[in-house]
Order: sequence, then C-alpha cells, then structure tokens
Amino acid sequence: MKDVVIVDAVRTPMGRSKGGMFRNVRAENLSAAMITALLDRNPKVDPNEIEDVIWGCVQQTMEQGFNIARFASLMTRIPHTASAQTINRLCGSSMSALHTAAMSIMTGMGEVFVVGGVEHMGHIPMTHGVDPNPASSKYAAKAAGMMGITAEVLAKMHGVTREQQDKFALQSHQRAHAARVDGRFNDEIVPLEGHDENGFSVVYDYDEVIREDTSMEGLSALKPVFDPKNGTVTAGNSSAISDGASALLVMSKERARSLGLTPMAQIRAMATAGVDPSIMGYGPVPAVKKVLARAQMKVKDIQLWELNEAFAAQSLPVLKDLQLRDHMDKVNLNGGAIALGHPLGCSGARITTTLLHQMKSGKYQTGVATMCIGLGQGIATVFERV
Repeated sequence: MKDVVIVDAVRTPMGRSKGGMFRNVRAENLSAAMITALLDRNPKVDPNEIEDVIWGCVQQTMEQGFNIARFASLMTRIPHTASAQTINRLCGSSMSALHTAAMSIMTGMGEVFVVGGVEHMGHIPMTHGVDPNPASSKYAAKAAGMMGITAEVLAKMHGVTREQQDKFALQSHQRAHAARVDGRFNDEIVPLEGHDENGFSVVYDYDEVIREDTSMEGLSALKPVFDPKNGTVTAGNSSAISDGASALLVMSKERARSLGLTPMAQIRAMATAGVDPSIMGYGPVPAVKKVLARAQMKVKDIQLWELNEAFAAQSLPVLKDLQLRDHMDKVNLNGGAIALGHPLGCSGARITTTLLHQMKSGKYQTGVATMCIGLGQGIATVFERV
C-alpha cells in the first residue's frame, strides 16, 4: 500500500460572514483561487497529472451547488480530463475529502490529487433550505440538529462553567492575534481581493474575524444564545460564522520523491466515529481513540493538536477526556475556530493546513487534526513528518 503525503497546503484569509471582506466574492472563486495558488506554488507538478479534485462543501445549493468541485476545477488550468467530486460530511467534509484522496492513492487509483473545501456562510446560511423529517425525533433527540443546544448539553454533562468557556474563547483570540502579529499565518494564507466597509477593492492577507480587543469583561457581558434562561453558550464562546476556502496538494510519497518535492507530512492514520447526535460535539473523542489505535500510538505520542473549536462548551469536555486539558501547550497554538471562524466545508482542510505549517518548521514530528461533526460524528487524522 502506498504512503500518502501532503506537499502543500493553503487557505484564504477568513472573512466575516456578515458584511465581511468576501461579501462580493463567490464560493467558486474562493475555491478556484486556492487551487490556482497550489499550482503556482508548485511548478514541478504538471496539472495534467491531477487525477481528481475533491472538495468539501456543506450547503450544496445556489453558488455552491451542482458539484462546486467541478466548477472550481474548470476555473483553473487543471485540464478538463481531470475529474472532480464534492463531498458532504457536514463540518468534516474537507477532511473527508482528504481521506478519500488518501484512500485512492493507497489503493492505486491515482497519484496526485487536489483536495479542500469551501463555505460562504454569508451568501448561504447554515440552515438554508433545510427541511428536517417531521419524524426525526423518533430516531434522535429533537435538539440534535441544533448545534448550540448540543453544546449546552455537553457543558451541563461535564460541569463546564460559563467562566471556563469564556477563558477558553479569550485564549483562542489571544493566540490567533499573536500568530497573526508574529507572521505565523503568512505561509498558509493566500492574499485575495475583497472589499472594505466602504466598498473599495482591497487585497486581504489577514483573518478578518480575529478580535484582538477581546476581554473577559466583554465576553461575560454577552447573553446566552441558545438557552437564554439557563445557558452558558454565547456568540463569544462559539465559533465565528465566516467565509473561506482551503486546499491541499496530496500525492503518493513515491511521486513526490520523483518530482523532487519535499512533503510537509505523511498521513499515518485516518478515522471517523459516531456519537449520540445530542452530544455531537463529543465526536472527536472516539474518533481520536480509533485513529490512535490504528496508528499504534497514544495521546502522549502526539506533539501537536488542532481541534476545531465549534464551541468552547464542547472543546473543553473533549480536551478533558483526551487528557489534554493540562497540555494546552500542544493544542491550537495559533488559536482556533472561535477566533478564526468555522466555514463549515472548509474547516477540516483549514485546521489541517494550520497544523501542517506548524509541523513544517521541524519542531513537531507528530500531529493530529480532529473535529466534531453535526448529527453526531467525529473525524481525525494522524500526521507525521517524513
């Protein structure tokens, strides 16, 4: 079975969904820009070699409908002879895209793939066009489709306080701001043209959603969104609603070597797992346990972690039960989705991109990217330096 490596990884700046920098930019354009950036940054890769473009996207309608992977591919110099598919595993879509490409390479169904994902939540809200089955409560809790309520459930089950959630959110913004100031995002962000508040064209090379002025006082003043009377989950300790795309260049280790390319990392193991939909945010725990077992590793063997921060209320129980709560020097060192945003179909590729650029420094030999998924799933990938 062939080894699979990631040669490069890029992302857009993360744009605020409500009147943000990408309000006049379409999802296909964000996606095509990331694919083009990968090709520009890796001239040794012949676009004619690309087997498939595999793209994650959750709301596959309007500008994101009708196989956005194919539309994005056609907007680049990838030839028409390459194929393309769009994948939906809700929040885990673009990480599933990576897994799909990796399995294809492992089984001899191609050597070079472009994978990634996109979500323009400013143009297409998360619940747009959703029509739940009226009988769904026979099979899952009524609140299973309400992500904020599932976070409230986890907070109550694990005794997570409002103060703990707000402190976690503050840390996310502080770390993301420090990473931006220190230039730690420079290699992963591809500058893109957008529009400022006055409608003028501006090339953005930074994440719009990071709030460097976030404080405990400001966070504590926010009211609970999903359970106004007894809740603890607020807009401030939840992931930001944002727009963005991310992409990875994936190939067999053998092909990377023959092209003279230095991989960022190799995939060691992959896994998905399910949980009760009412506690969907807990999904990373069984997914991580499964993926580490497949990699024949333990939590202590992983030097760097990227956990998608859907909510502080779900991140804290996950970190506690993975015995990482006291090892935050290994987790989300550049901040997470609370500060950077969570464009649903993009996030799996985004956290992988951020992880791999940190590993590329040579300081970390092993890393895990993991995330929860709506309706009760988790997904995780183990990476190691080649």
